[in-house]
Amino acid sequence: MNRNILRLVAILVITLASVCGCAPTATPVPPTATALPPTETAVPPTETPVPPTETPVPPTETPVPPTETPATVSVSVTDSLGREVILTESSERIVSLAPSLTEILFAVGAGDQVVGVTTFCNYPEEALEREQVGGFSASTISVEVIVSLRPDLVLAAGGIHEPIVEALENLEIPVISLDPANLDEVYEDIELMGLLTGHAEEAAQVVAEMQQRIEQVEAMVAQVPEEERPTVFWQIWDEPLMTAGPGTFAGQIITLGGGINLFADLAEDWPSVSAEEVLARNPAVIMGPDSHGDKLTPEIVGGRPGWDQVDAVRNERIYLIQGDIVSRAGPRLAEAIEDVAAALYPDLVE
Repeated sequence: MNRNILRLVAILVITLASVCGCAPTATPVPPTATALPPTETAVPPTETPVPPTETPVPPTETPVPPTETPATVSVSVTDSLGREVILTESSERIVSLAPSLTEILFAVGAGDQVVGVTTFCNYPEEALEREQVGGFSASTISVEVIVSLRPDLVLAAGGIHEPIVEALENLEIPVISLDPANLDEVYEDIELMGLLTGHAEEAAQVVAEMQQRIEQVEAMVAQVPEEERPTVFWQIWDEPLMTAGPGTFAGQIITLGGGINLFADLAEDWPSVSAEEVLARNPAVIMGPDSHGDKLTPEIVGGRPGWDQVDAVRNERIYLIQGDIVSRAGPRLAEAIEDVAAALYPDLVE
C-alpha cells in the first residue's frame, strides 16, 4: 500500500491567548516509513478496519457551544498525502475521521476539543457522545455534517480519505492526513496532535509510557534465545486463508511480543496463503483478532484436513487478541504487544 511521509517543517512558537502559560517545547521527529494498516472484515485488511457500505449521514443542525480563545500557533506540516498545511491557531474544534486518531486525541487530553467522530470511534467511551459524521470509508462520510460542526481542524487517515480531504480543502477547512507505518511514526503523530491541540506535555507523557511498557516486554523477551521463540501463524481470514506480512502492525506486534512470524519472508502486507504451506511450516502458535474468533476455535481449526497434526492445535495454543488494539495505530499498541507476549510466554509475564 502507499507509504506516506509526515514531516514537520517548522514549529515556530505557541503563545497562549487565554488558558495556557507557556509554549510547548516538544518537537516531533519526521516519520521514516509508510503506513501499513489490518481489518476485521472479509475484505483484505488495510490496518484500519474497512467498514461496510453505509448511507451517508444527512446534514444536521448542531448547536455550536462557545469556546475559549485559541492559542496562537505557527506550524507547517507536510502530511501523508504530501500536502503542506499551515496552522496559525491551536485547534479547539476537531473532527476525527479514524478511530486511531480519536484514541490519540483523547489520550493526550484533547477529548473536550473533539466535536466530530466516525461510527467506528468507540474508544474511549466518551467518544460515543460526539457527533458522528459517517463511517470510515470516504463514501459514508458527510462533508455537510463536518462543515456544520465548524471545525478548525479535521484529521484524516491517508489515501482512503483523499476525496474528503480534497472537498474540505476546497472549502478552506484545515485538514491533515496521518498514516503511520510503525511505532516511531505513531509516536510522532501523538506528539504532533499534542502540539496542535495545546497538549504537548501530555502527549510526551503518553509516548514515554508506551515506550516504557514496550521496553519492558522487549527486556523479558530478550531472555528467550531466538531459536526457542515460537513461530506464529496470524490468521486474518479463513476463506481465502490470509495472514499478516512483516510490515503490518500485526506483524510488528508478533515480533515485539517475542514471536516469529510464520510468513515473515513474504513481501505482501496481507498475503493469501495455502493450507498446505501452513501445514508444511507447522506453526507452534496460531493467533488472530477476536473479531474473527468464530473461525479460530480449536474445534474449527482442528477440523480442517491435516490441521489436527499442527503443533499449535495439538498443544492447544490458539489465541485471540483484541482486534481494535492490534489494528489501530495509537496508544493501545503497547497493550497489544503485552497481550501477545503474555500468550506466548505465560511463565515469564507477571
